[in-house]
Amino acid sequence: MTSFDVSGLFDIGFFQALGQLSFILLATSFLLRDILHLRLVVIAAATSNAVFSYYGLASPNLIVVFWQFVFVLINMIWNFFLIRDRRGISFTEEERELYGTIFRAFSPLEFMKLMRIARWEAVRDGETLVQADRELDDLMLIYDGEAEVLLSDGSTRRLIDGAFIGEMSFIRGGVATASVQTVQATRYMAWRKADLRGVLDRTPAMRSTMQTVFSKDLTNKLMGGNGGA
Repeated sequence: MTSFDVSGLFDIGFFQALGQLSFILLATSFLLRDILHLRLVVIAAATSNAVFSYYGLASPNLIVVFWQFVFVLINMIWNFFLIRDRRGISFTEEERELYGTIFRAFSPLEFMKLMRIARWEAVRDGETLVQADRELDDLMLIYDGEAEVLLSDGSTRRLIDGAFIGEMSFIRGGVATASVQTVQATRYMAWRKADLRGVLDRTPAMRSTMQTVFSKDLTNKLMGGNGGA
């Protein structure tokens, strides 16, 4: 049986190493959520591969070199627009706090899209935010305050800063499964479910990220950090 000698795989020169690096960078790009960072890594991967394809082979592969630089050009153009758009993004102090704690998995541009369709609400102690067995039009997020979930078995759970209200109704559809009432003056952010679904449907990456945010919220509730709604 002929043995396979792998030692030659590690006996490489500079350009061969550059070729290996190009594929490592390409693989890394699939792990990135931020589209700007992803495109920057793809540019580095394509450039490395182009240099390898020209200098690292016995005969330059000009077809590969040409198309790698086409990919570089396309990504550079898109990065120009992304950077231009991000430079025009500014958040309030409250929005920066929410971004740094709840929504950090989103890119700044994606977070701005969420803020554009959100509204701020302030209610007094004892206000009913959700009525059990009724349609809920909004998804809510407590920014400052506290609310109480009234479960069907008579027990209650508390919701504090950073807790979502109505996320199960948003995910599954249907009526609310429990009532929610404030136990102190509360300020919260609300999204109309129809508007939020529209944004997430247009951007599948945002939908995936939002599911991650909901999962973390549910984990906090199950661990007792915020009572489940």
